[in-house]
Amino acid sequence: MDFFVDEGFQRKKCEKCGKFFWTKSAERKTCGDPPCDPYTFIGSPIFKRKHTLDEMREHYLSYFQDRGHSRIKRYPVVARWRDDIYLTIASIADFQPFVTSGQVPPPANPLTISQPCIRLDDLDSVGRSGRHLTTFEMMAHHVFNTREKEIYWKDRTVRLCDELLAGLGMDPLAVTYKENPWAGGGNAGPSVEVMVGGLELATLVFMDLKAVPGGPIQIKGEAYEKMNNYIVDTGYGLERFVWASAGSPTIYDAIFPDLVRKVADLAGVEHDLQDPEYAEIFAQNARLAGMVDLDEYSMKDLRARIAGSIGISPEKLEKTIEPMERIYAVVDHTRCLAYMLGDGIIPSNVKSGYLARLVIRRTLRLMKDLGLALPLADLVEMHFSRLDYADWQERFVTVKEILTQEEQKYA
Repeated sequence: MDFFVDEGFQRKKCEKCGKFFWTKSAERKTCGDPPCDPYTFIGSPIFKRKHTLDEMREHYLSYFQDRGHSRIKRYPVVARWRDDIYLTIASIADFQPFVTSGQVPPPANPLTISQPCIRLDDLDSVGRSGRHLTTFEMMAHHVFNTREKEIYWKDRTVRLCDELLAGLGMDPLAVTYKENPWAGGGNAGPSVEVMVGGLELATLVFMDLKAVPGGPIQIKGEAYEKMNNYIVDTGYGLERFVWASAGSPTIYDAIFPDLVRKVADLAGVEHDLQDPEYAEIFAQNARLAGMVDLDEYSMKDLRARIAGSIGISPEKLEKTIEPMERIYAVVDHTRCLAYMLGDGIIPSNVKSGYLARLVIRRTLRLMKDLGLALPLADLVEMHFSRLDYADWQERFVTVKEILTQEEQKYA
């Protein structure tokens, strides 16, 4: 890309994973992506000031709106327009398959959006890793180019990202752009992952392929061919941007600190991140969990490594960290339920309803383990009042009835 050359970036090969990346640092030898590099932003925020979720979202959307993008409203978290997925898992899912295929025009072009997404693949890691969430907002800007009309493509996409980060106060030597092909939802294309301080903040995808049996291009074991149109598909993690701005030991303490404290108080668990020794336990847990695949690494082995690295016994570590892991998970899961039920999912034993019931019952088990005696609906309401429903109070009446019935069924 001309942008990288013009702005003084160098293309290097990571000495650990062998992937190629772009950097302005002459000394850098690794790509910036764990496990090649650890988290360095914990205790040392990436940006010049701390942001809340609302502040960071507005900063992002305004930035792109000021640069010619139309701001559009989010789509529901239940993907009713899709027959291959139940939940909205990325902002581009809003536009697949009809807009991306060119069958239907986009709602605006170019556009910017902050799309709530739900992914339940790593449910067991939520609360434990310091970084996993069931629900997150994917901030994005999308461009739908055709062979007849190009709005912008790779160079402007990366420039917009780089200037956004610079405006937030990022050290230009800290960012790396790691080359990595992307595929999802029947489309694919080259991409760069935006890494700062060991944290992937964004992925910039240049979607120009569609899945076709026997296609001439192979990506991640699937066959593709060139599309007639070509699409800028970006995804910036709102919660990760907020975490990077806070430098807190966990993502949960960055994105909903007041709710974490409230649930901890209700559970009778002291959570004092002003205590350096206490905070370091959670910080080191997140650092080490970020360096390993939690599916392949036993929690017992991870606990032993963390305890050894900070000089305490595994027993003391477990006693300190386990109650908070459950609290983090409860706060995360109740936000997930606020979106699921608020957007119209009815718990059941099929499709998206099954997934909602799964999260409800998992949350109830965690609440029981913590000794939380209040109704589940009370915890969901704490999130609900913060979401983007103009009629949230009226809507919550139905949500509360659903949760009360589900709690009675599970009792």
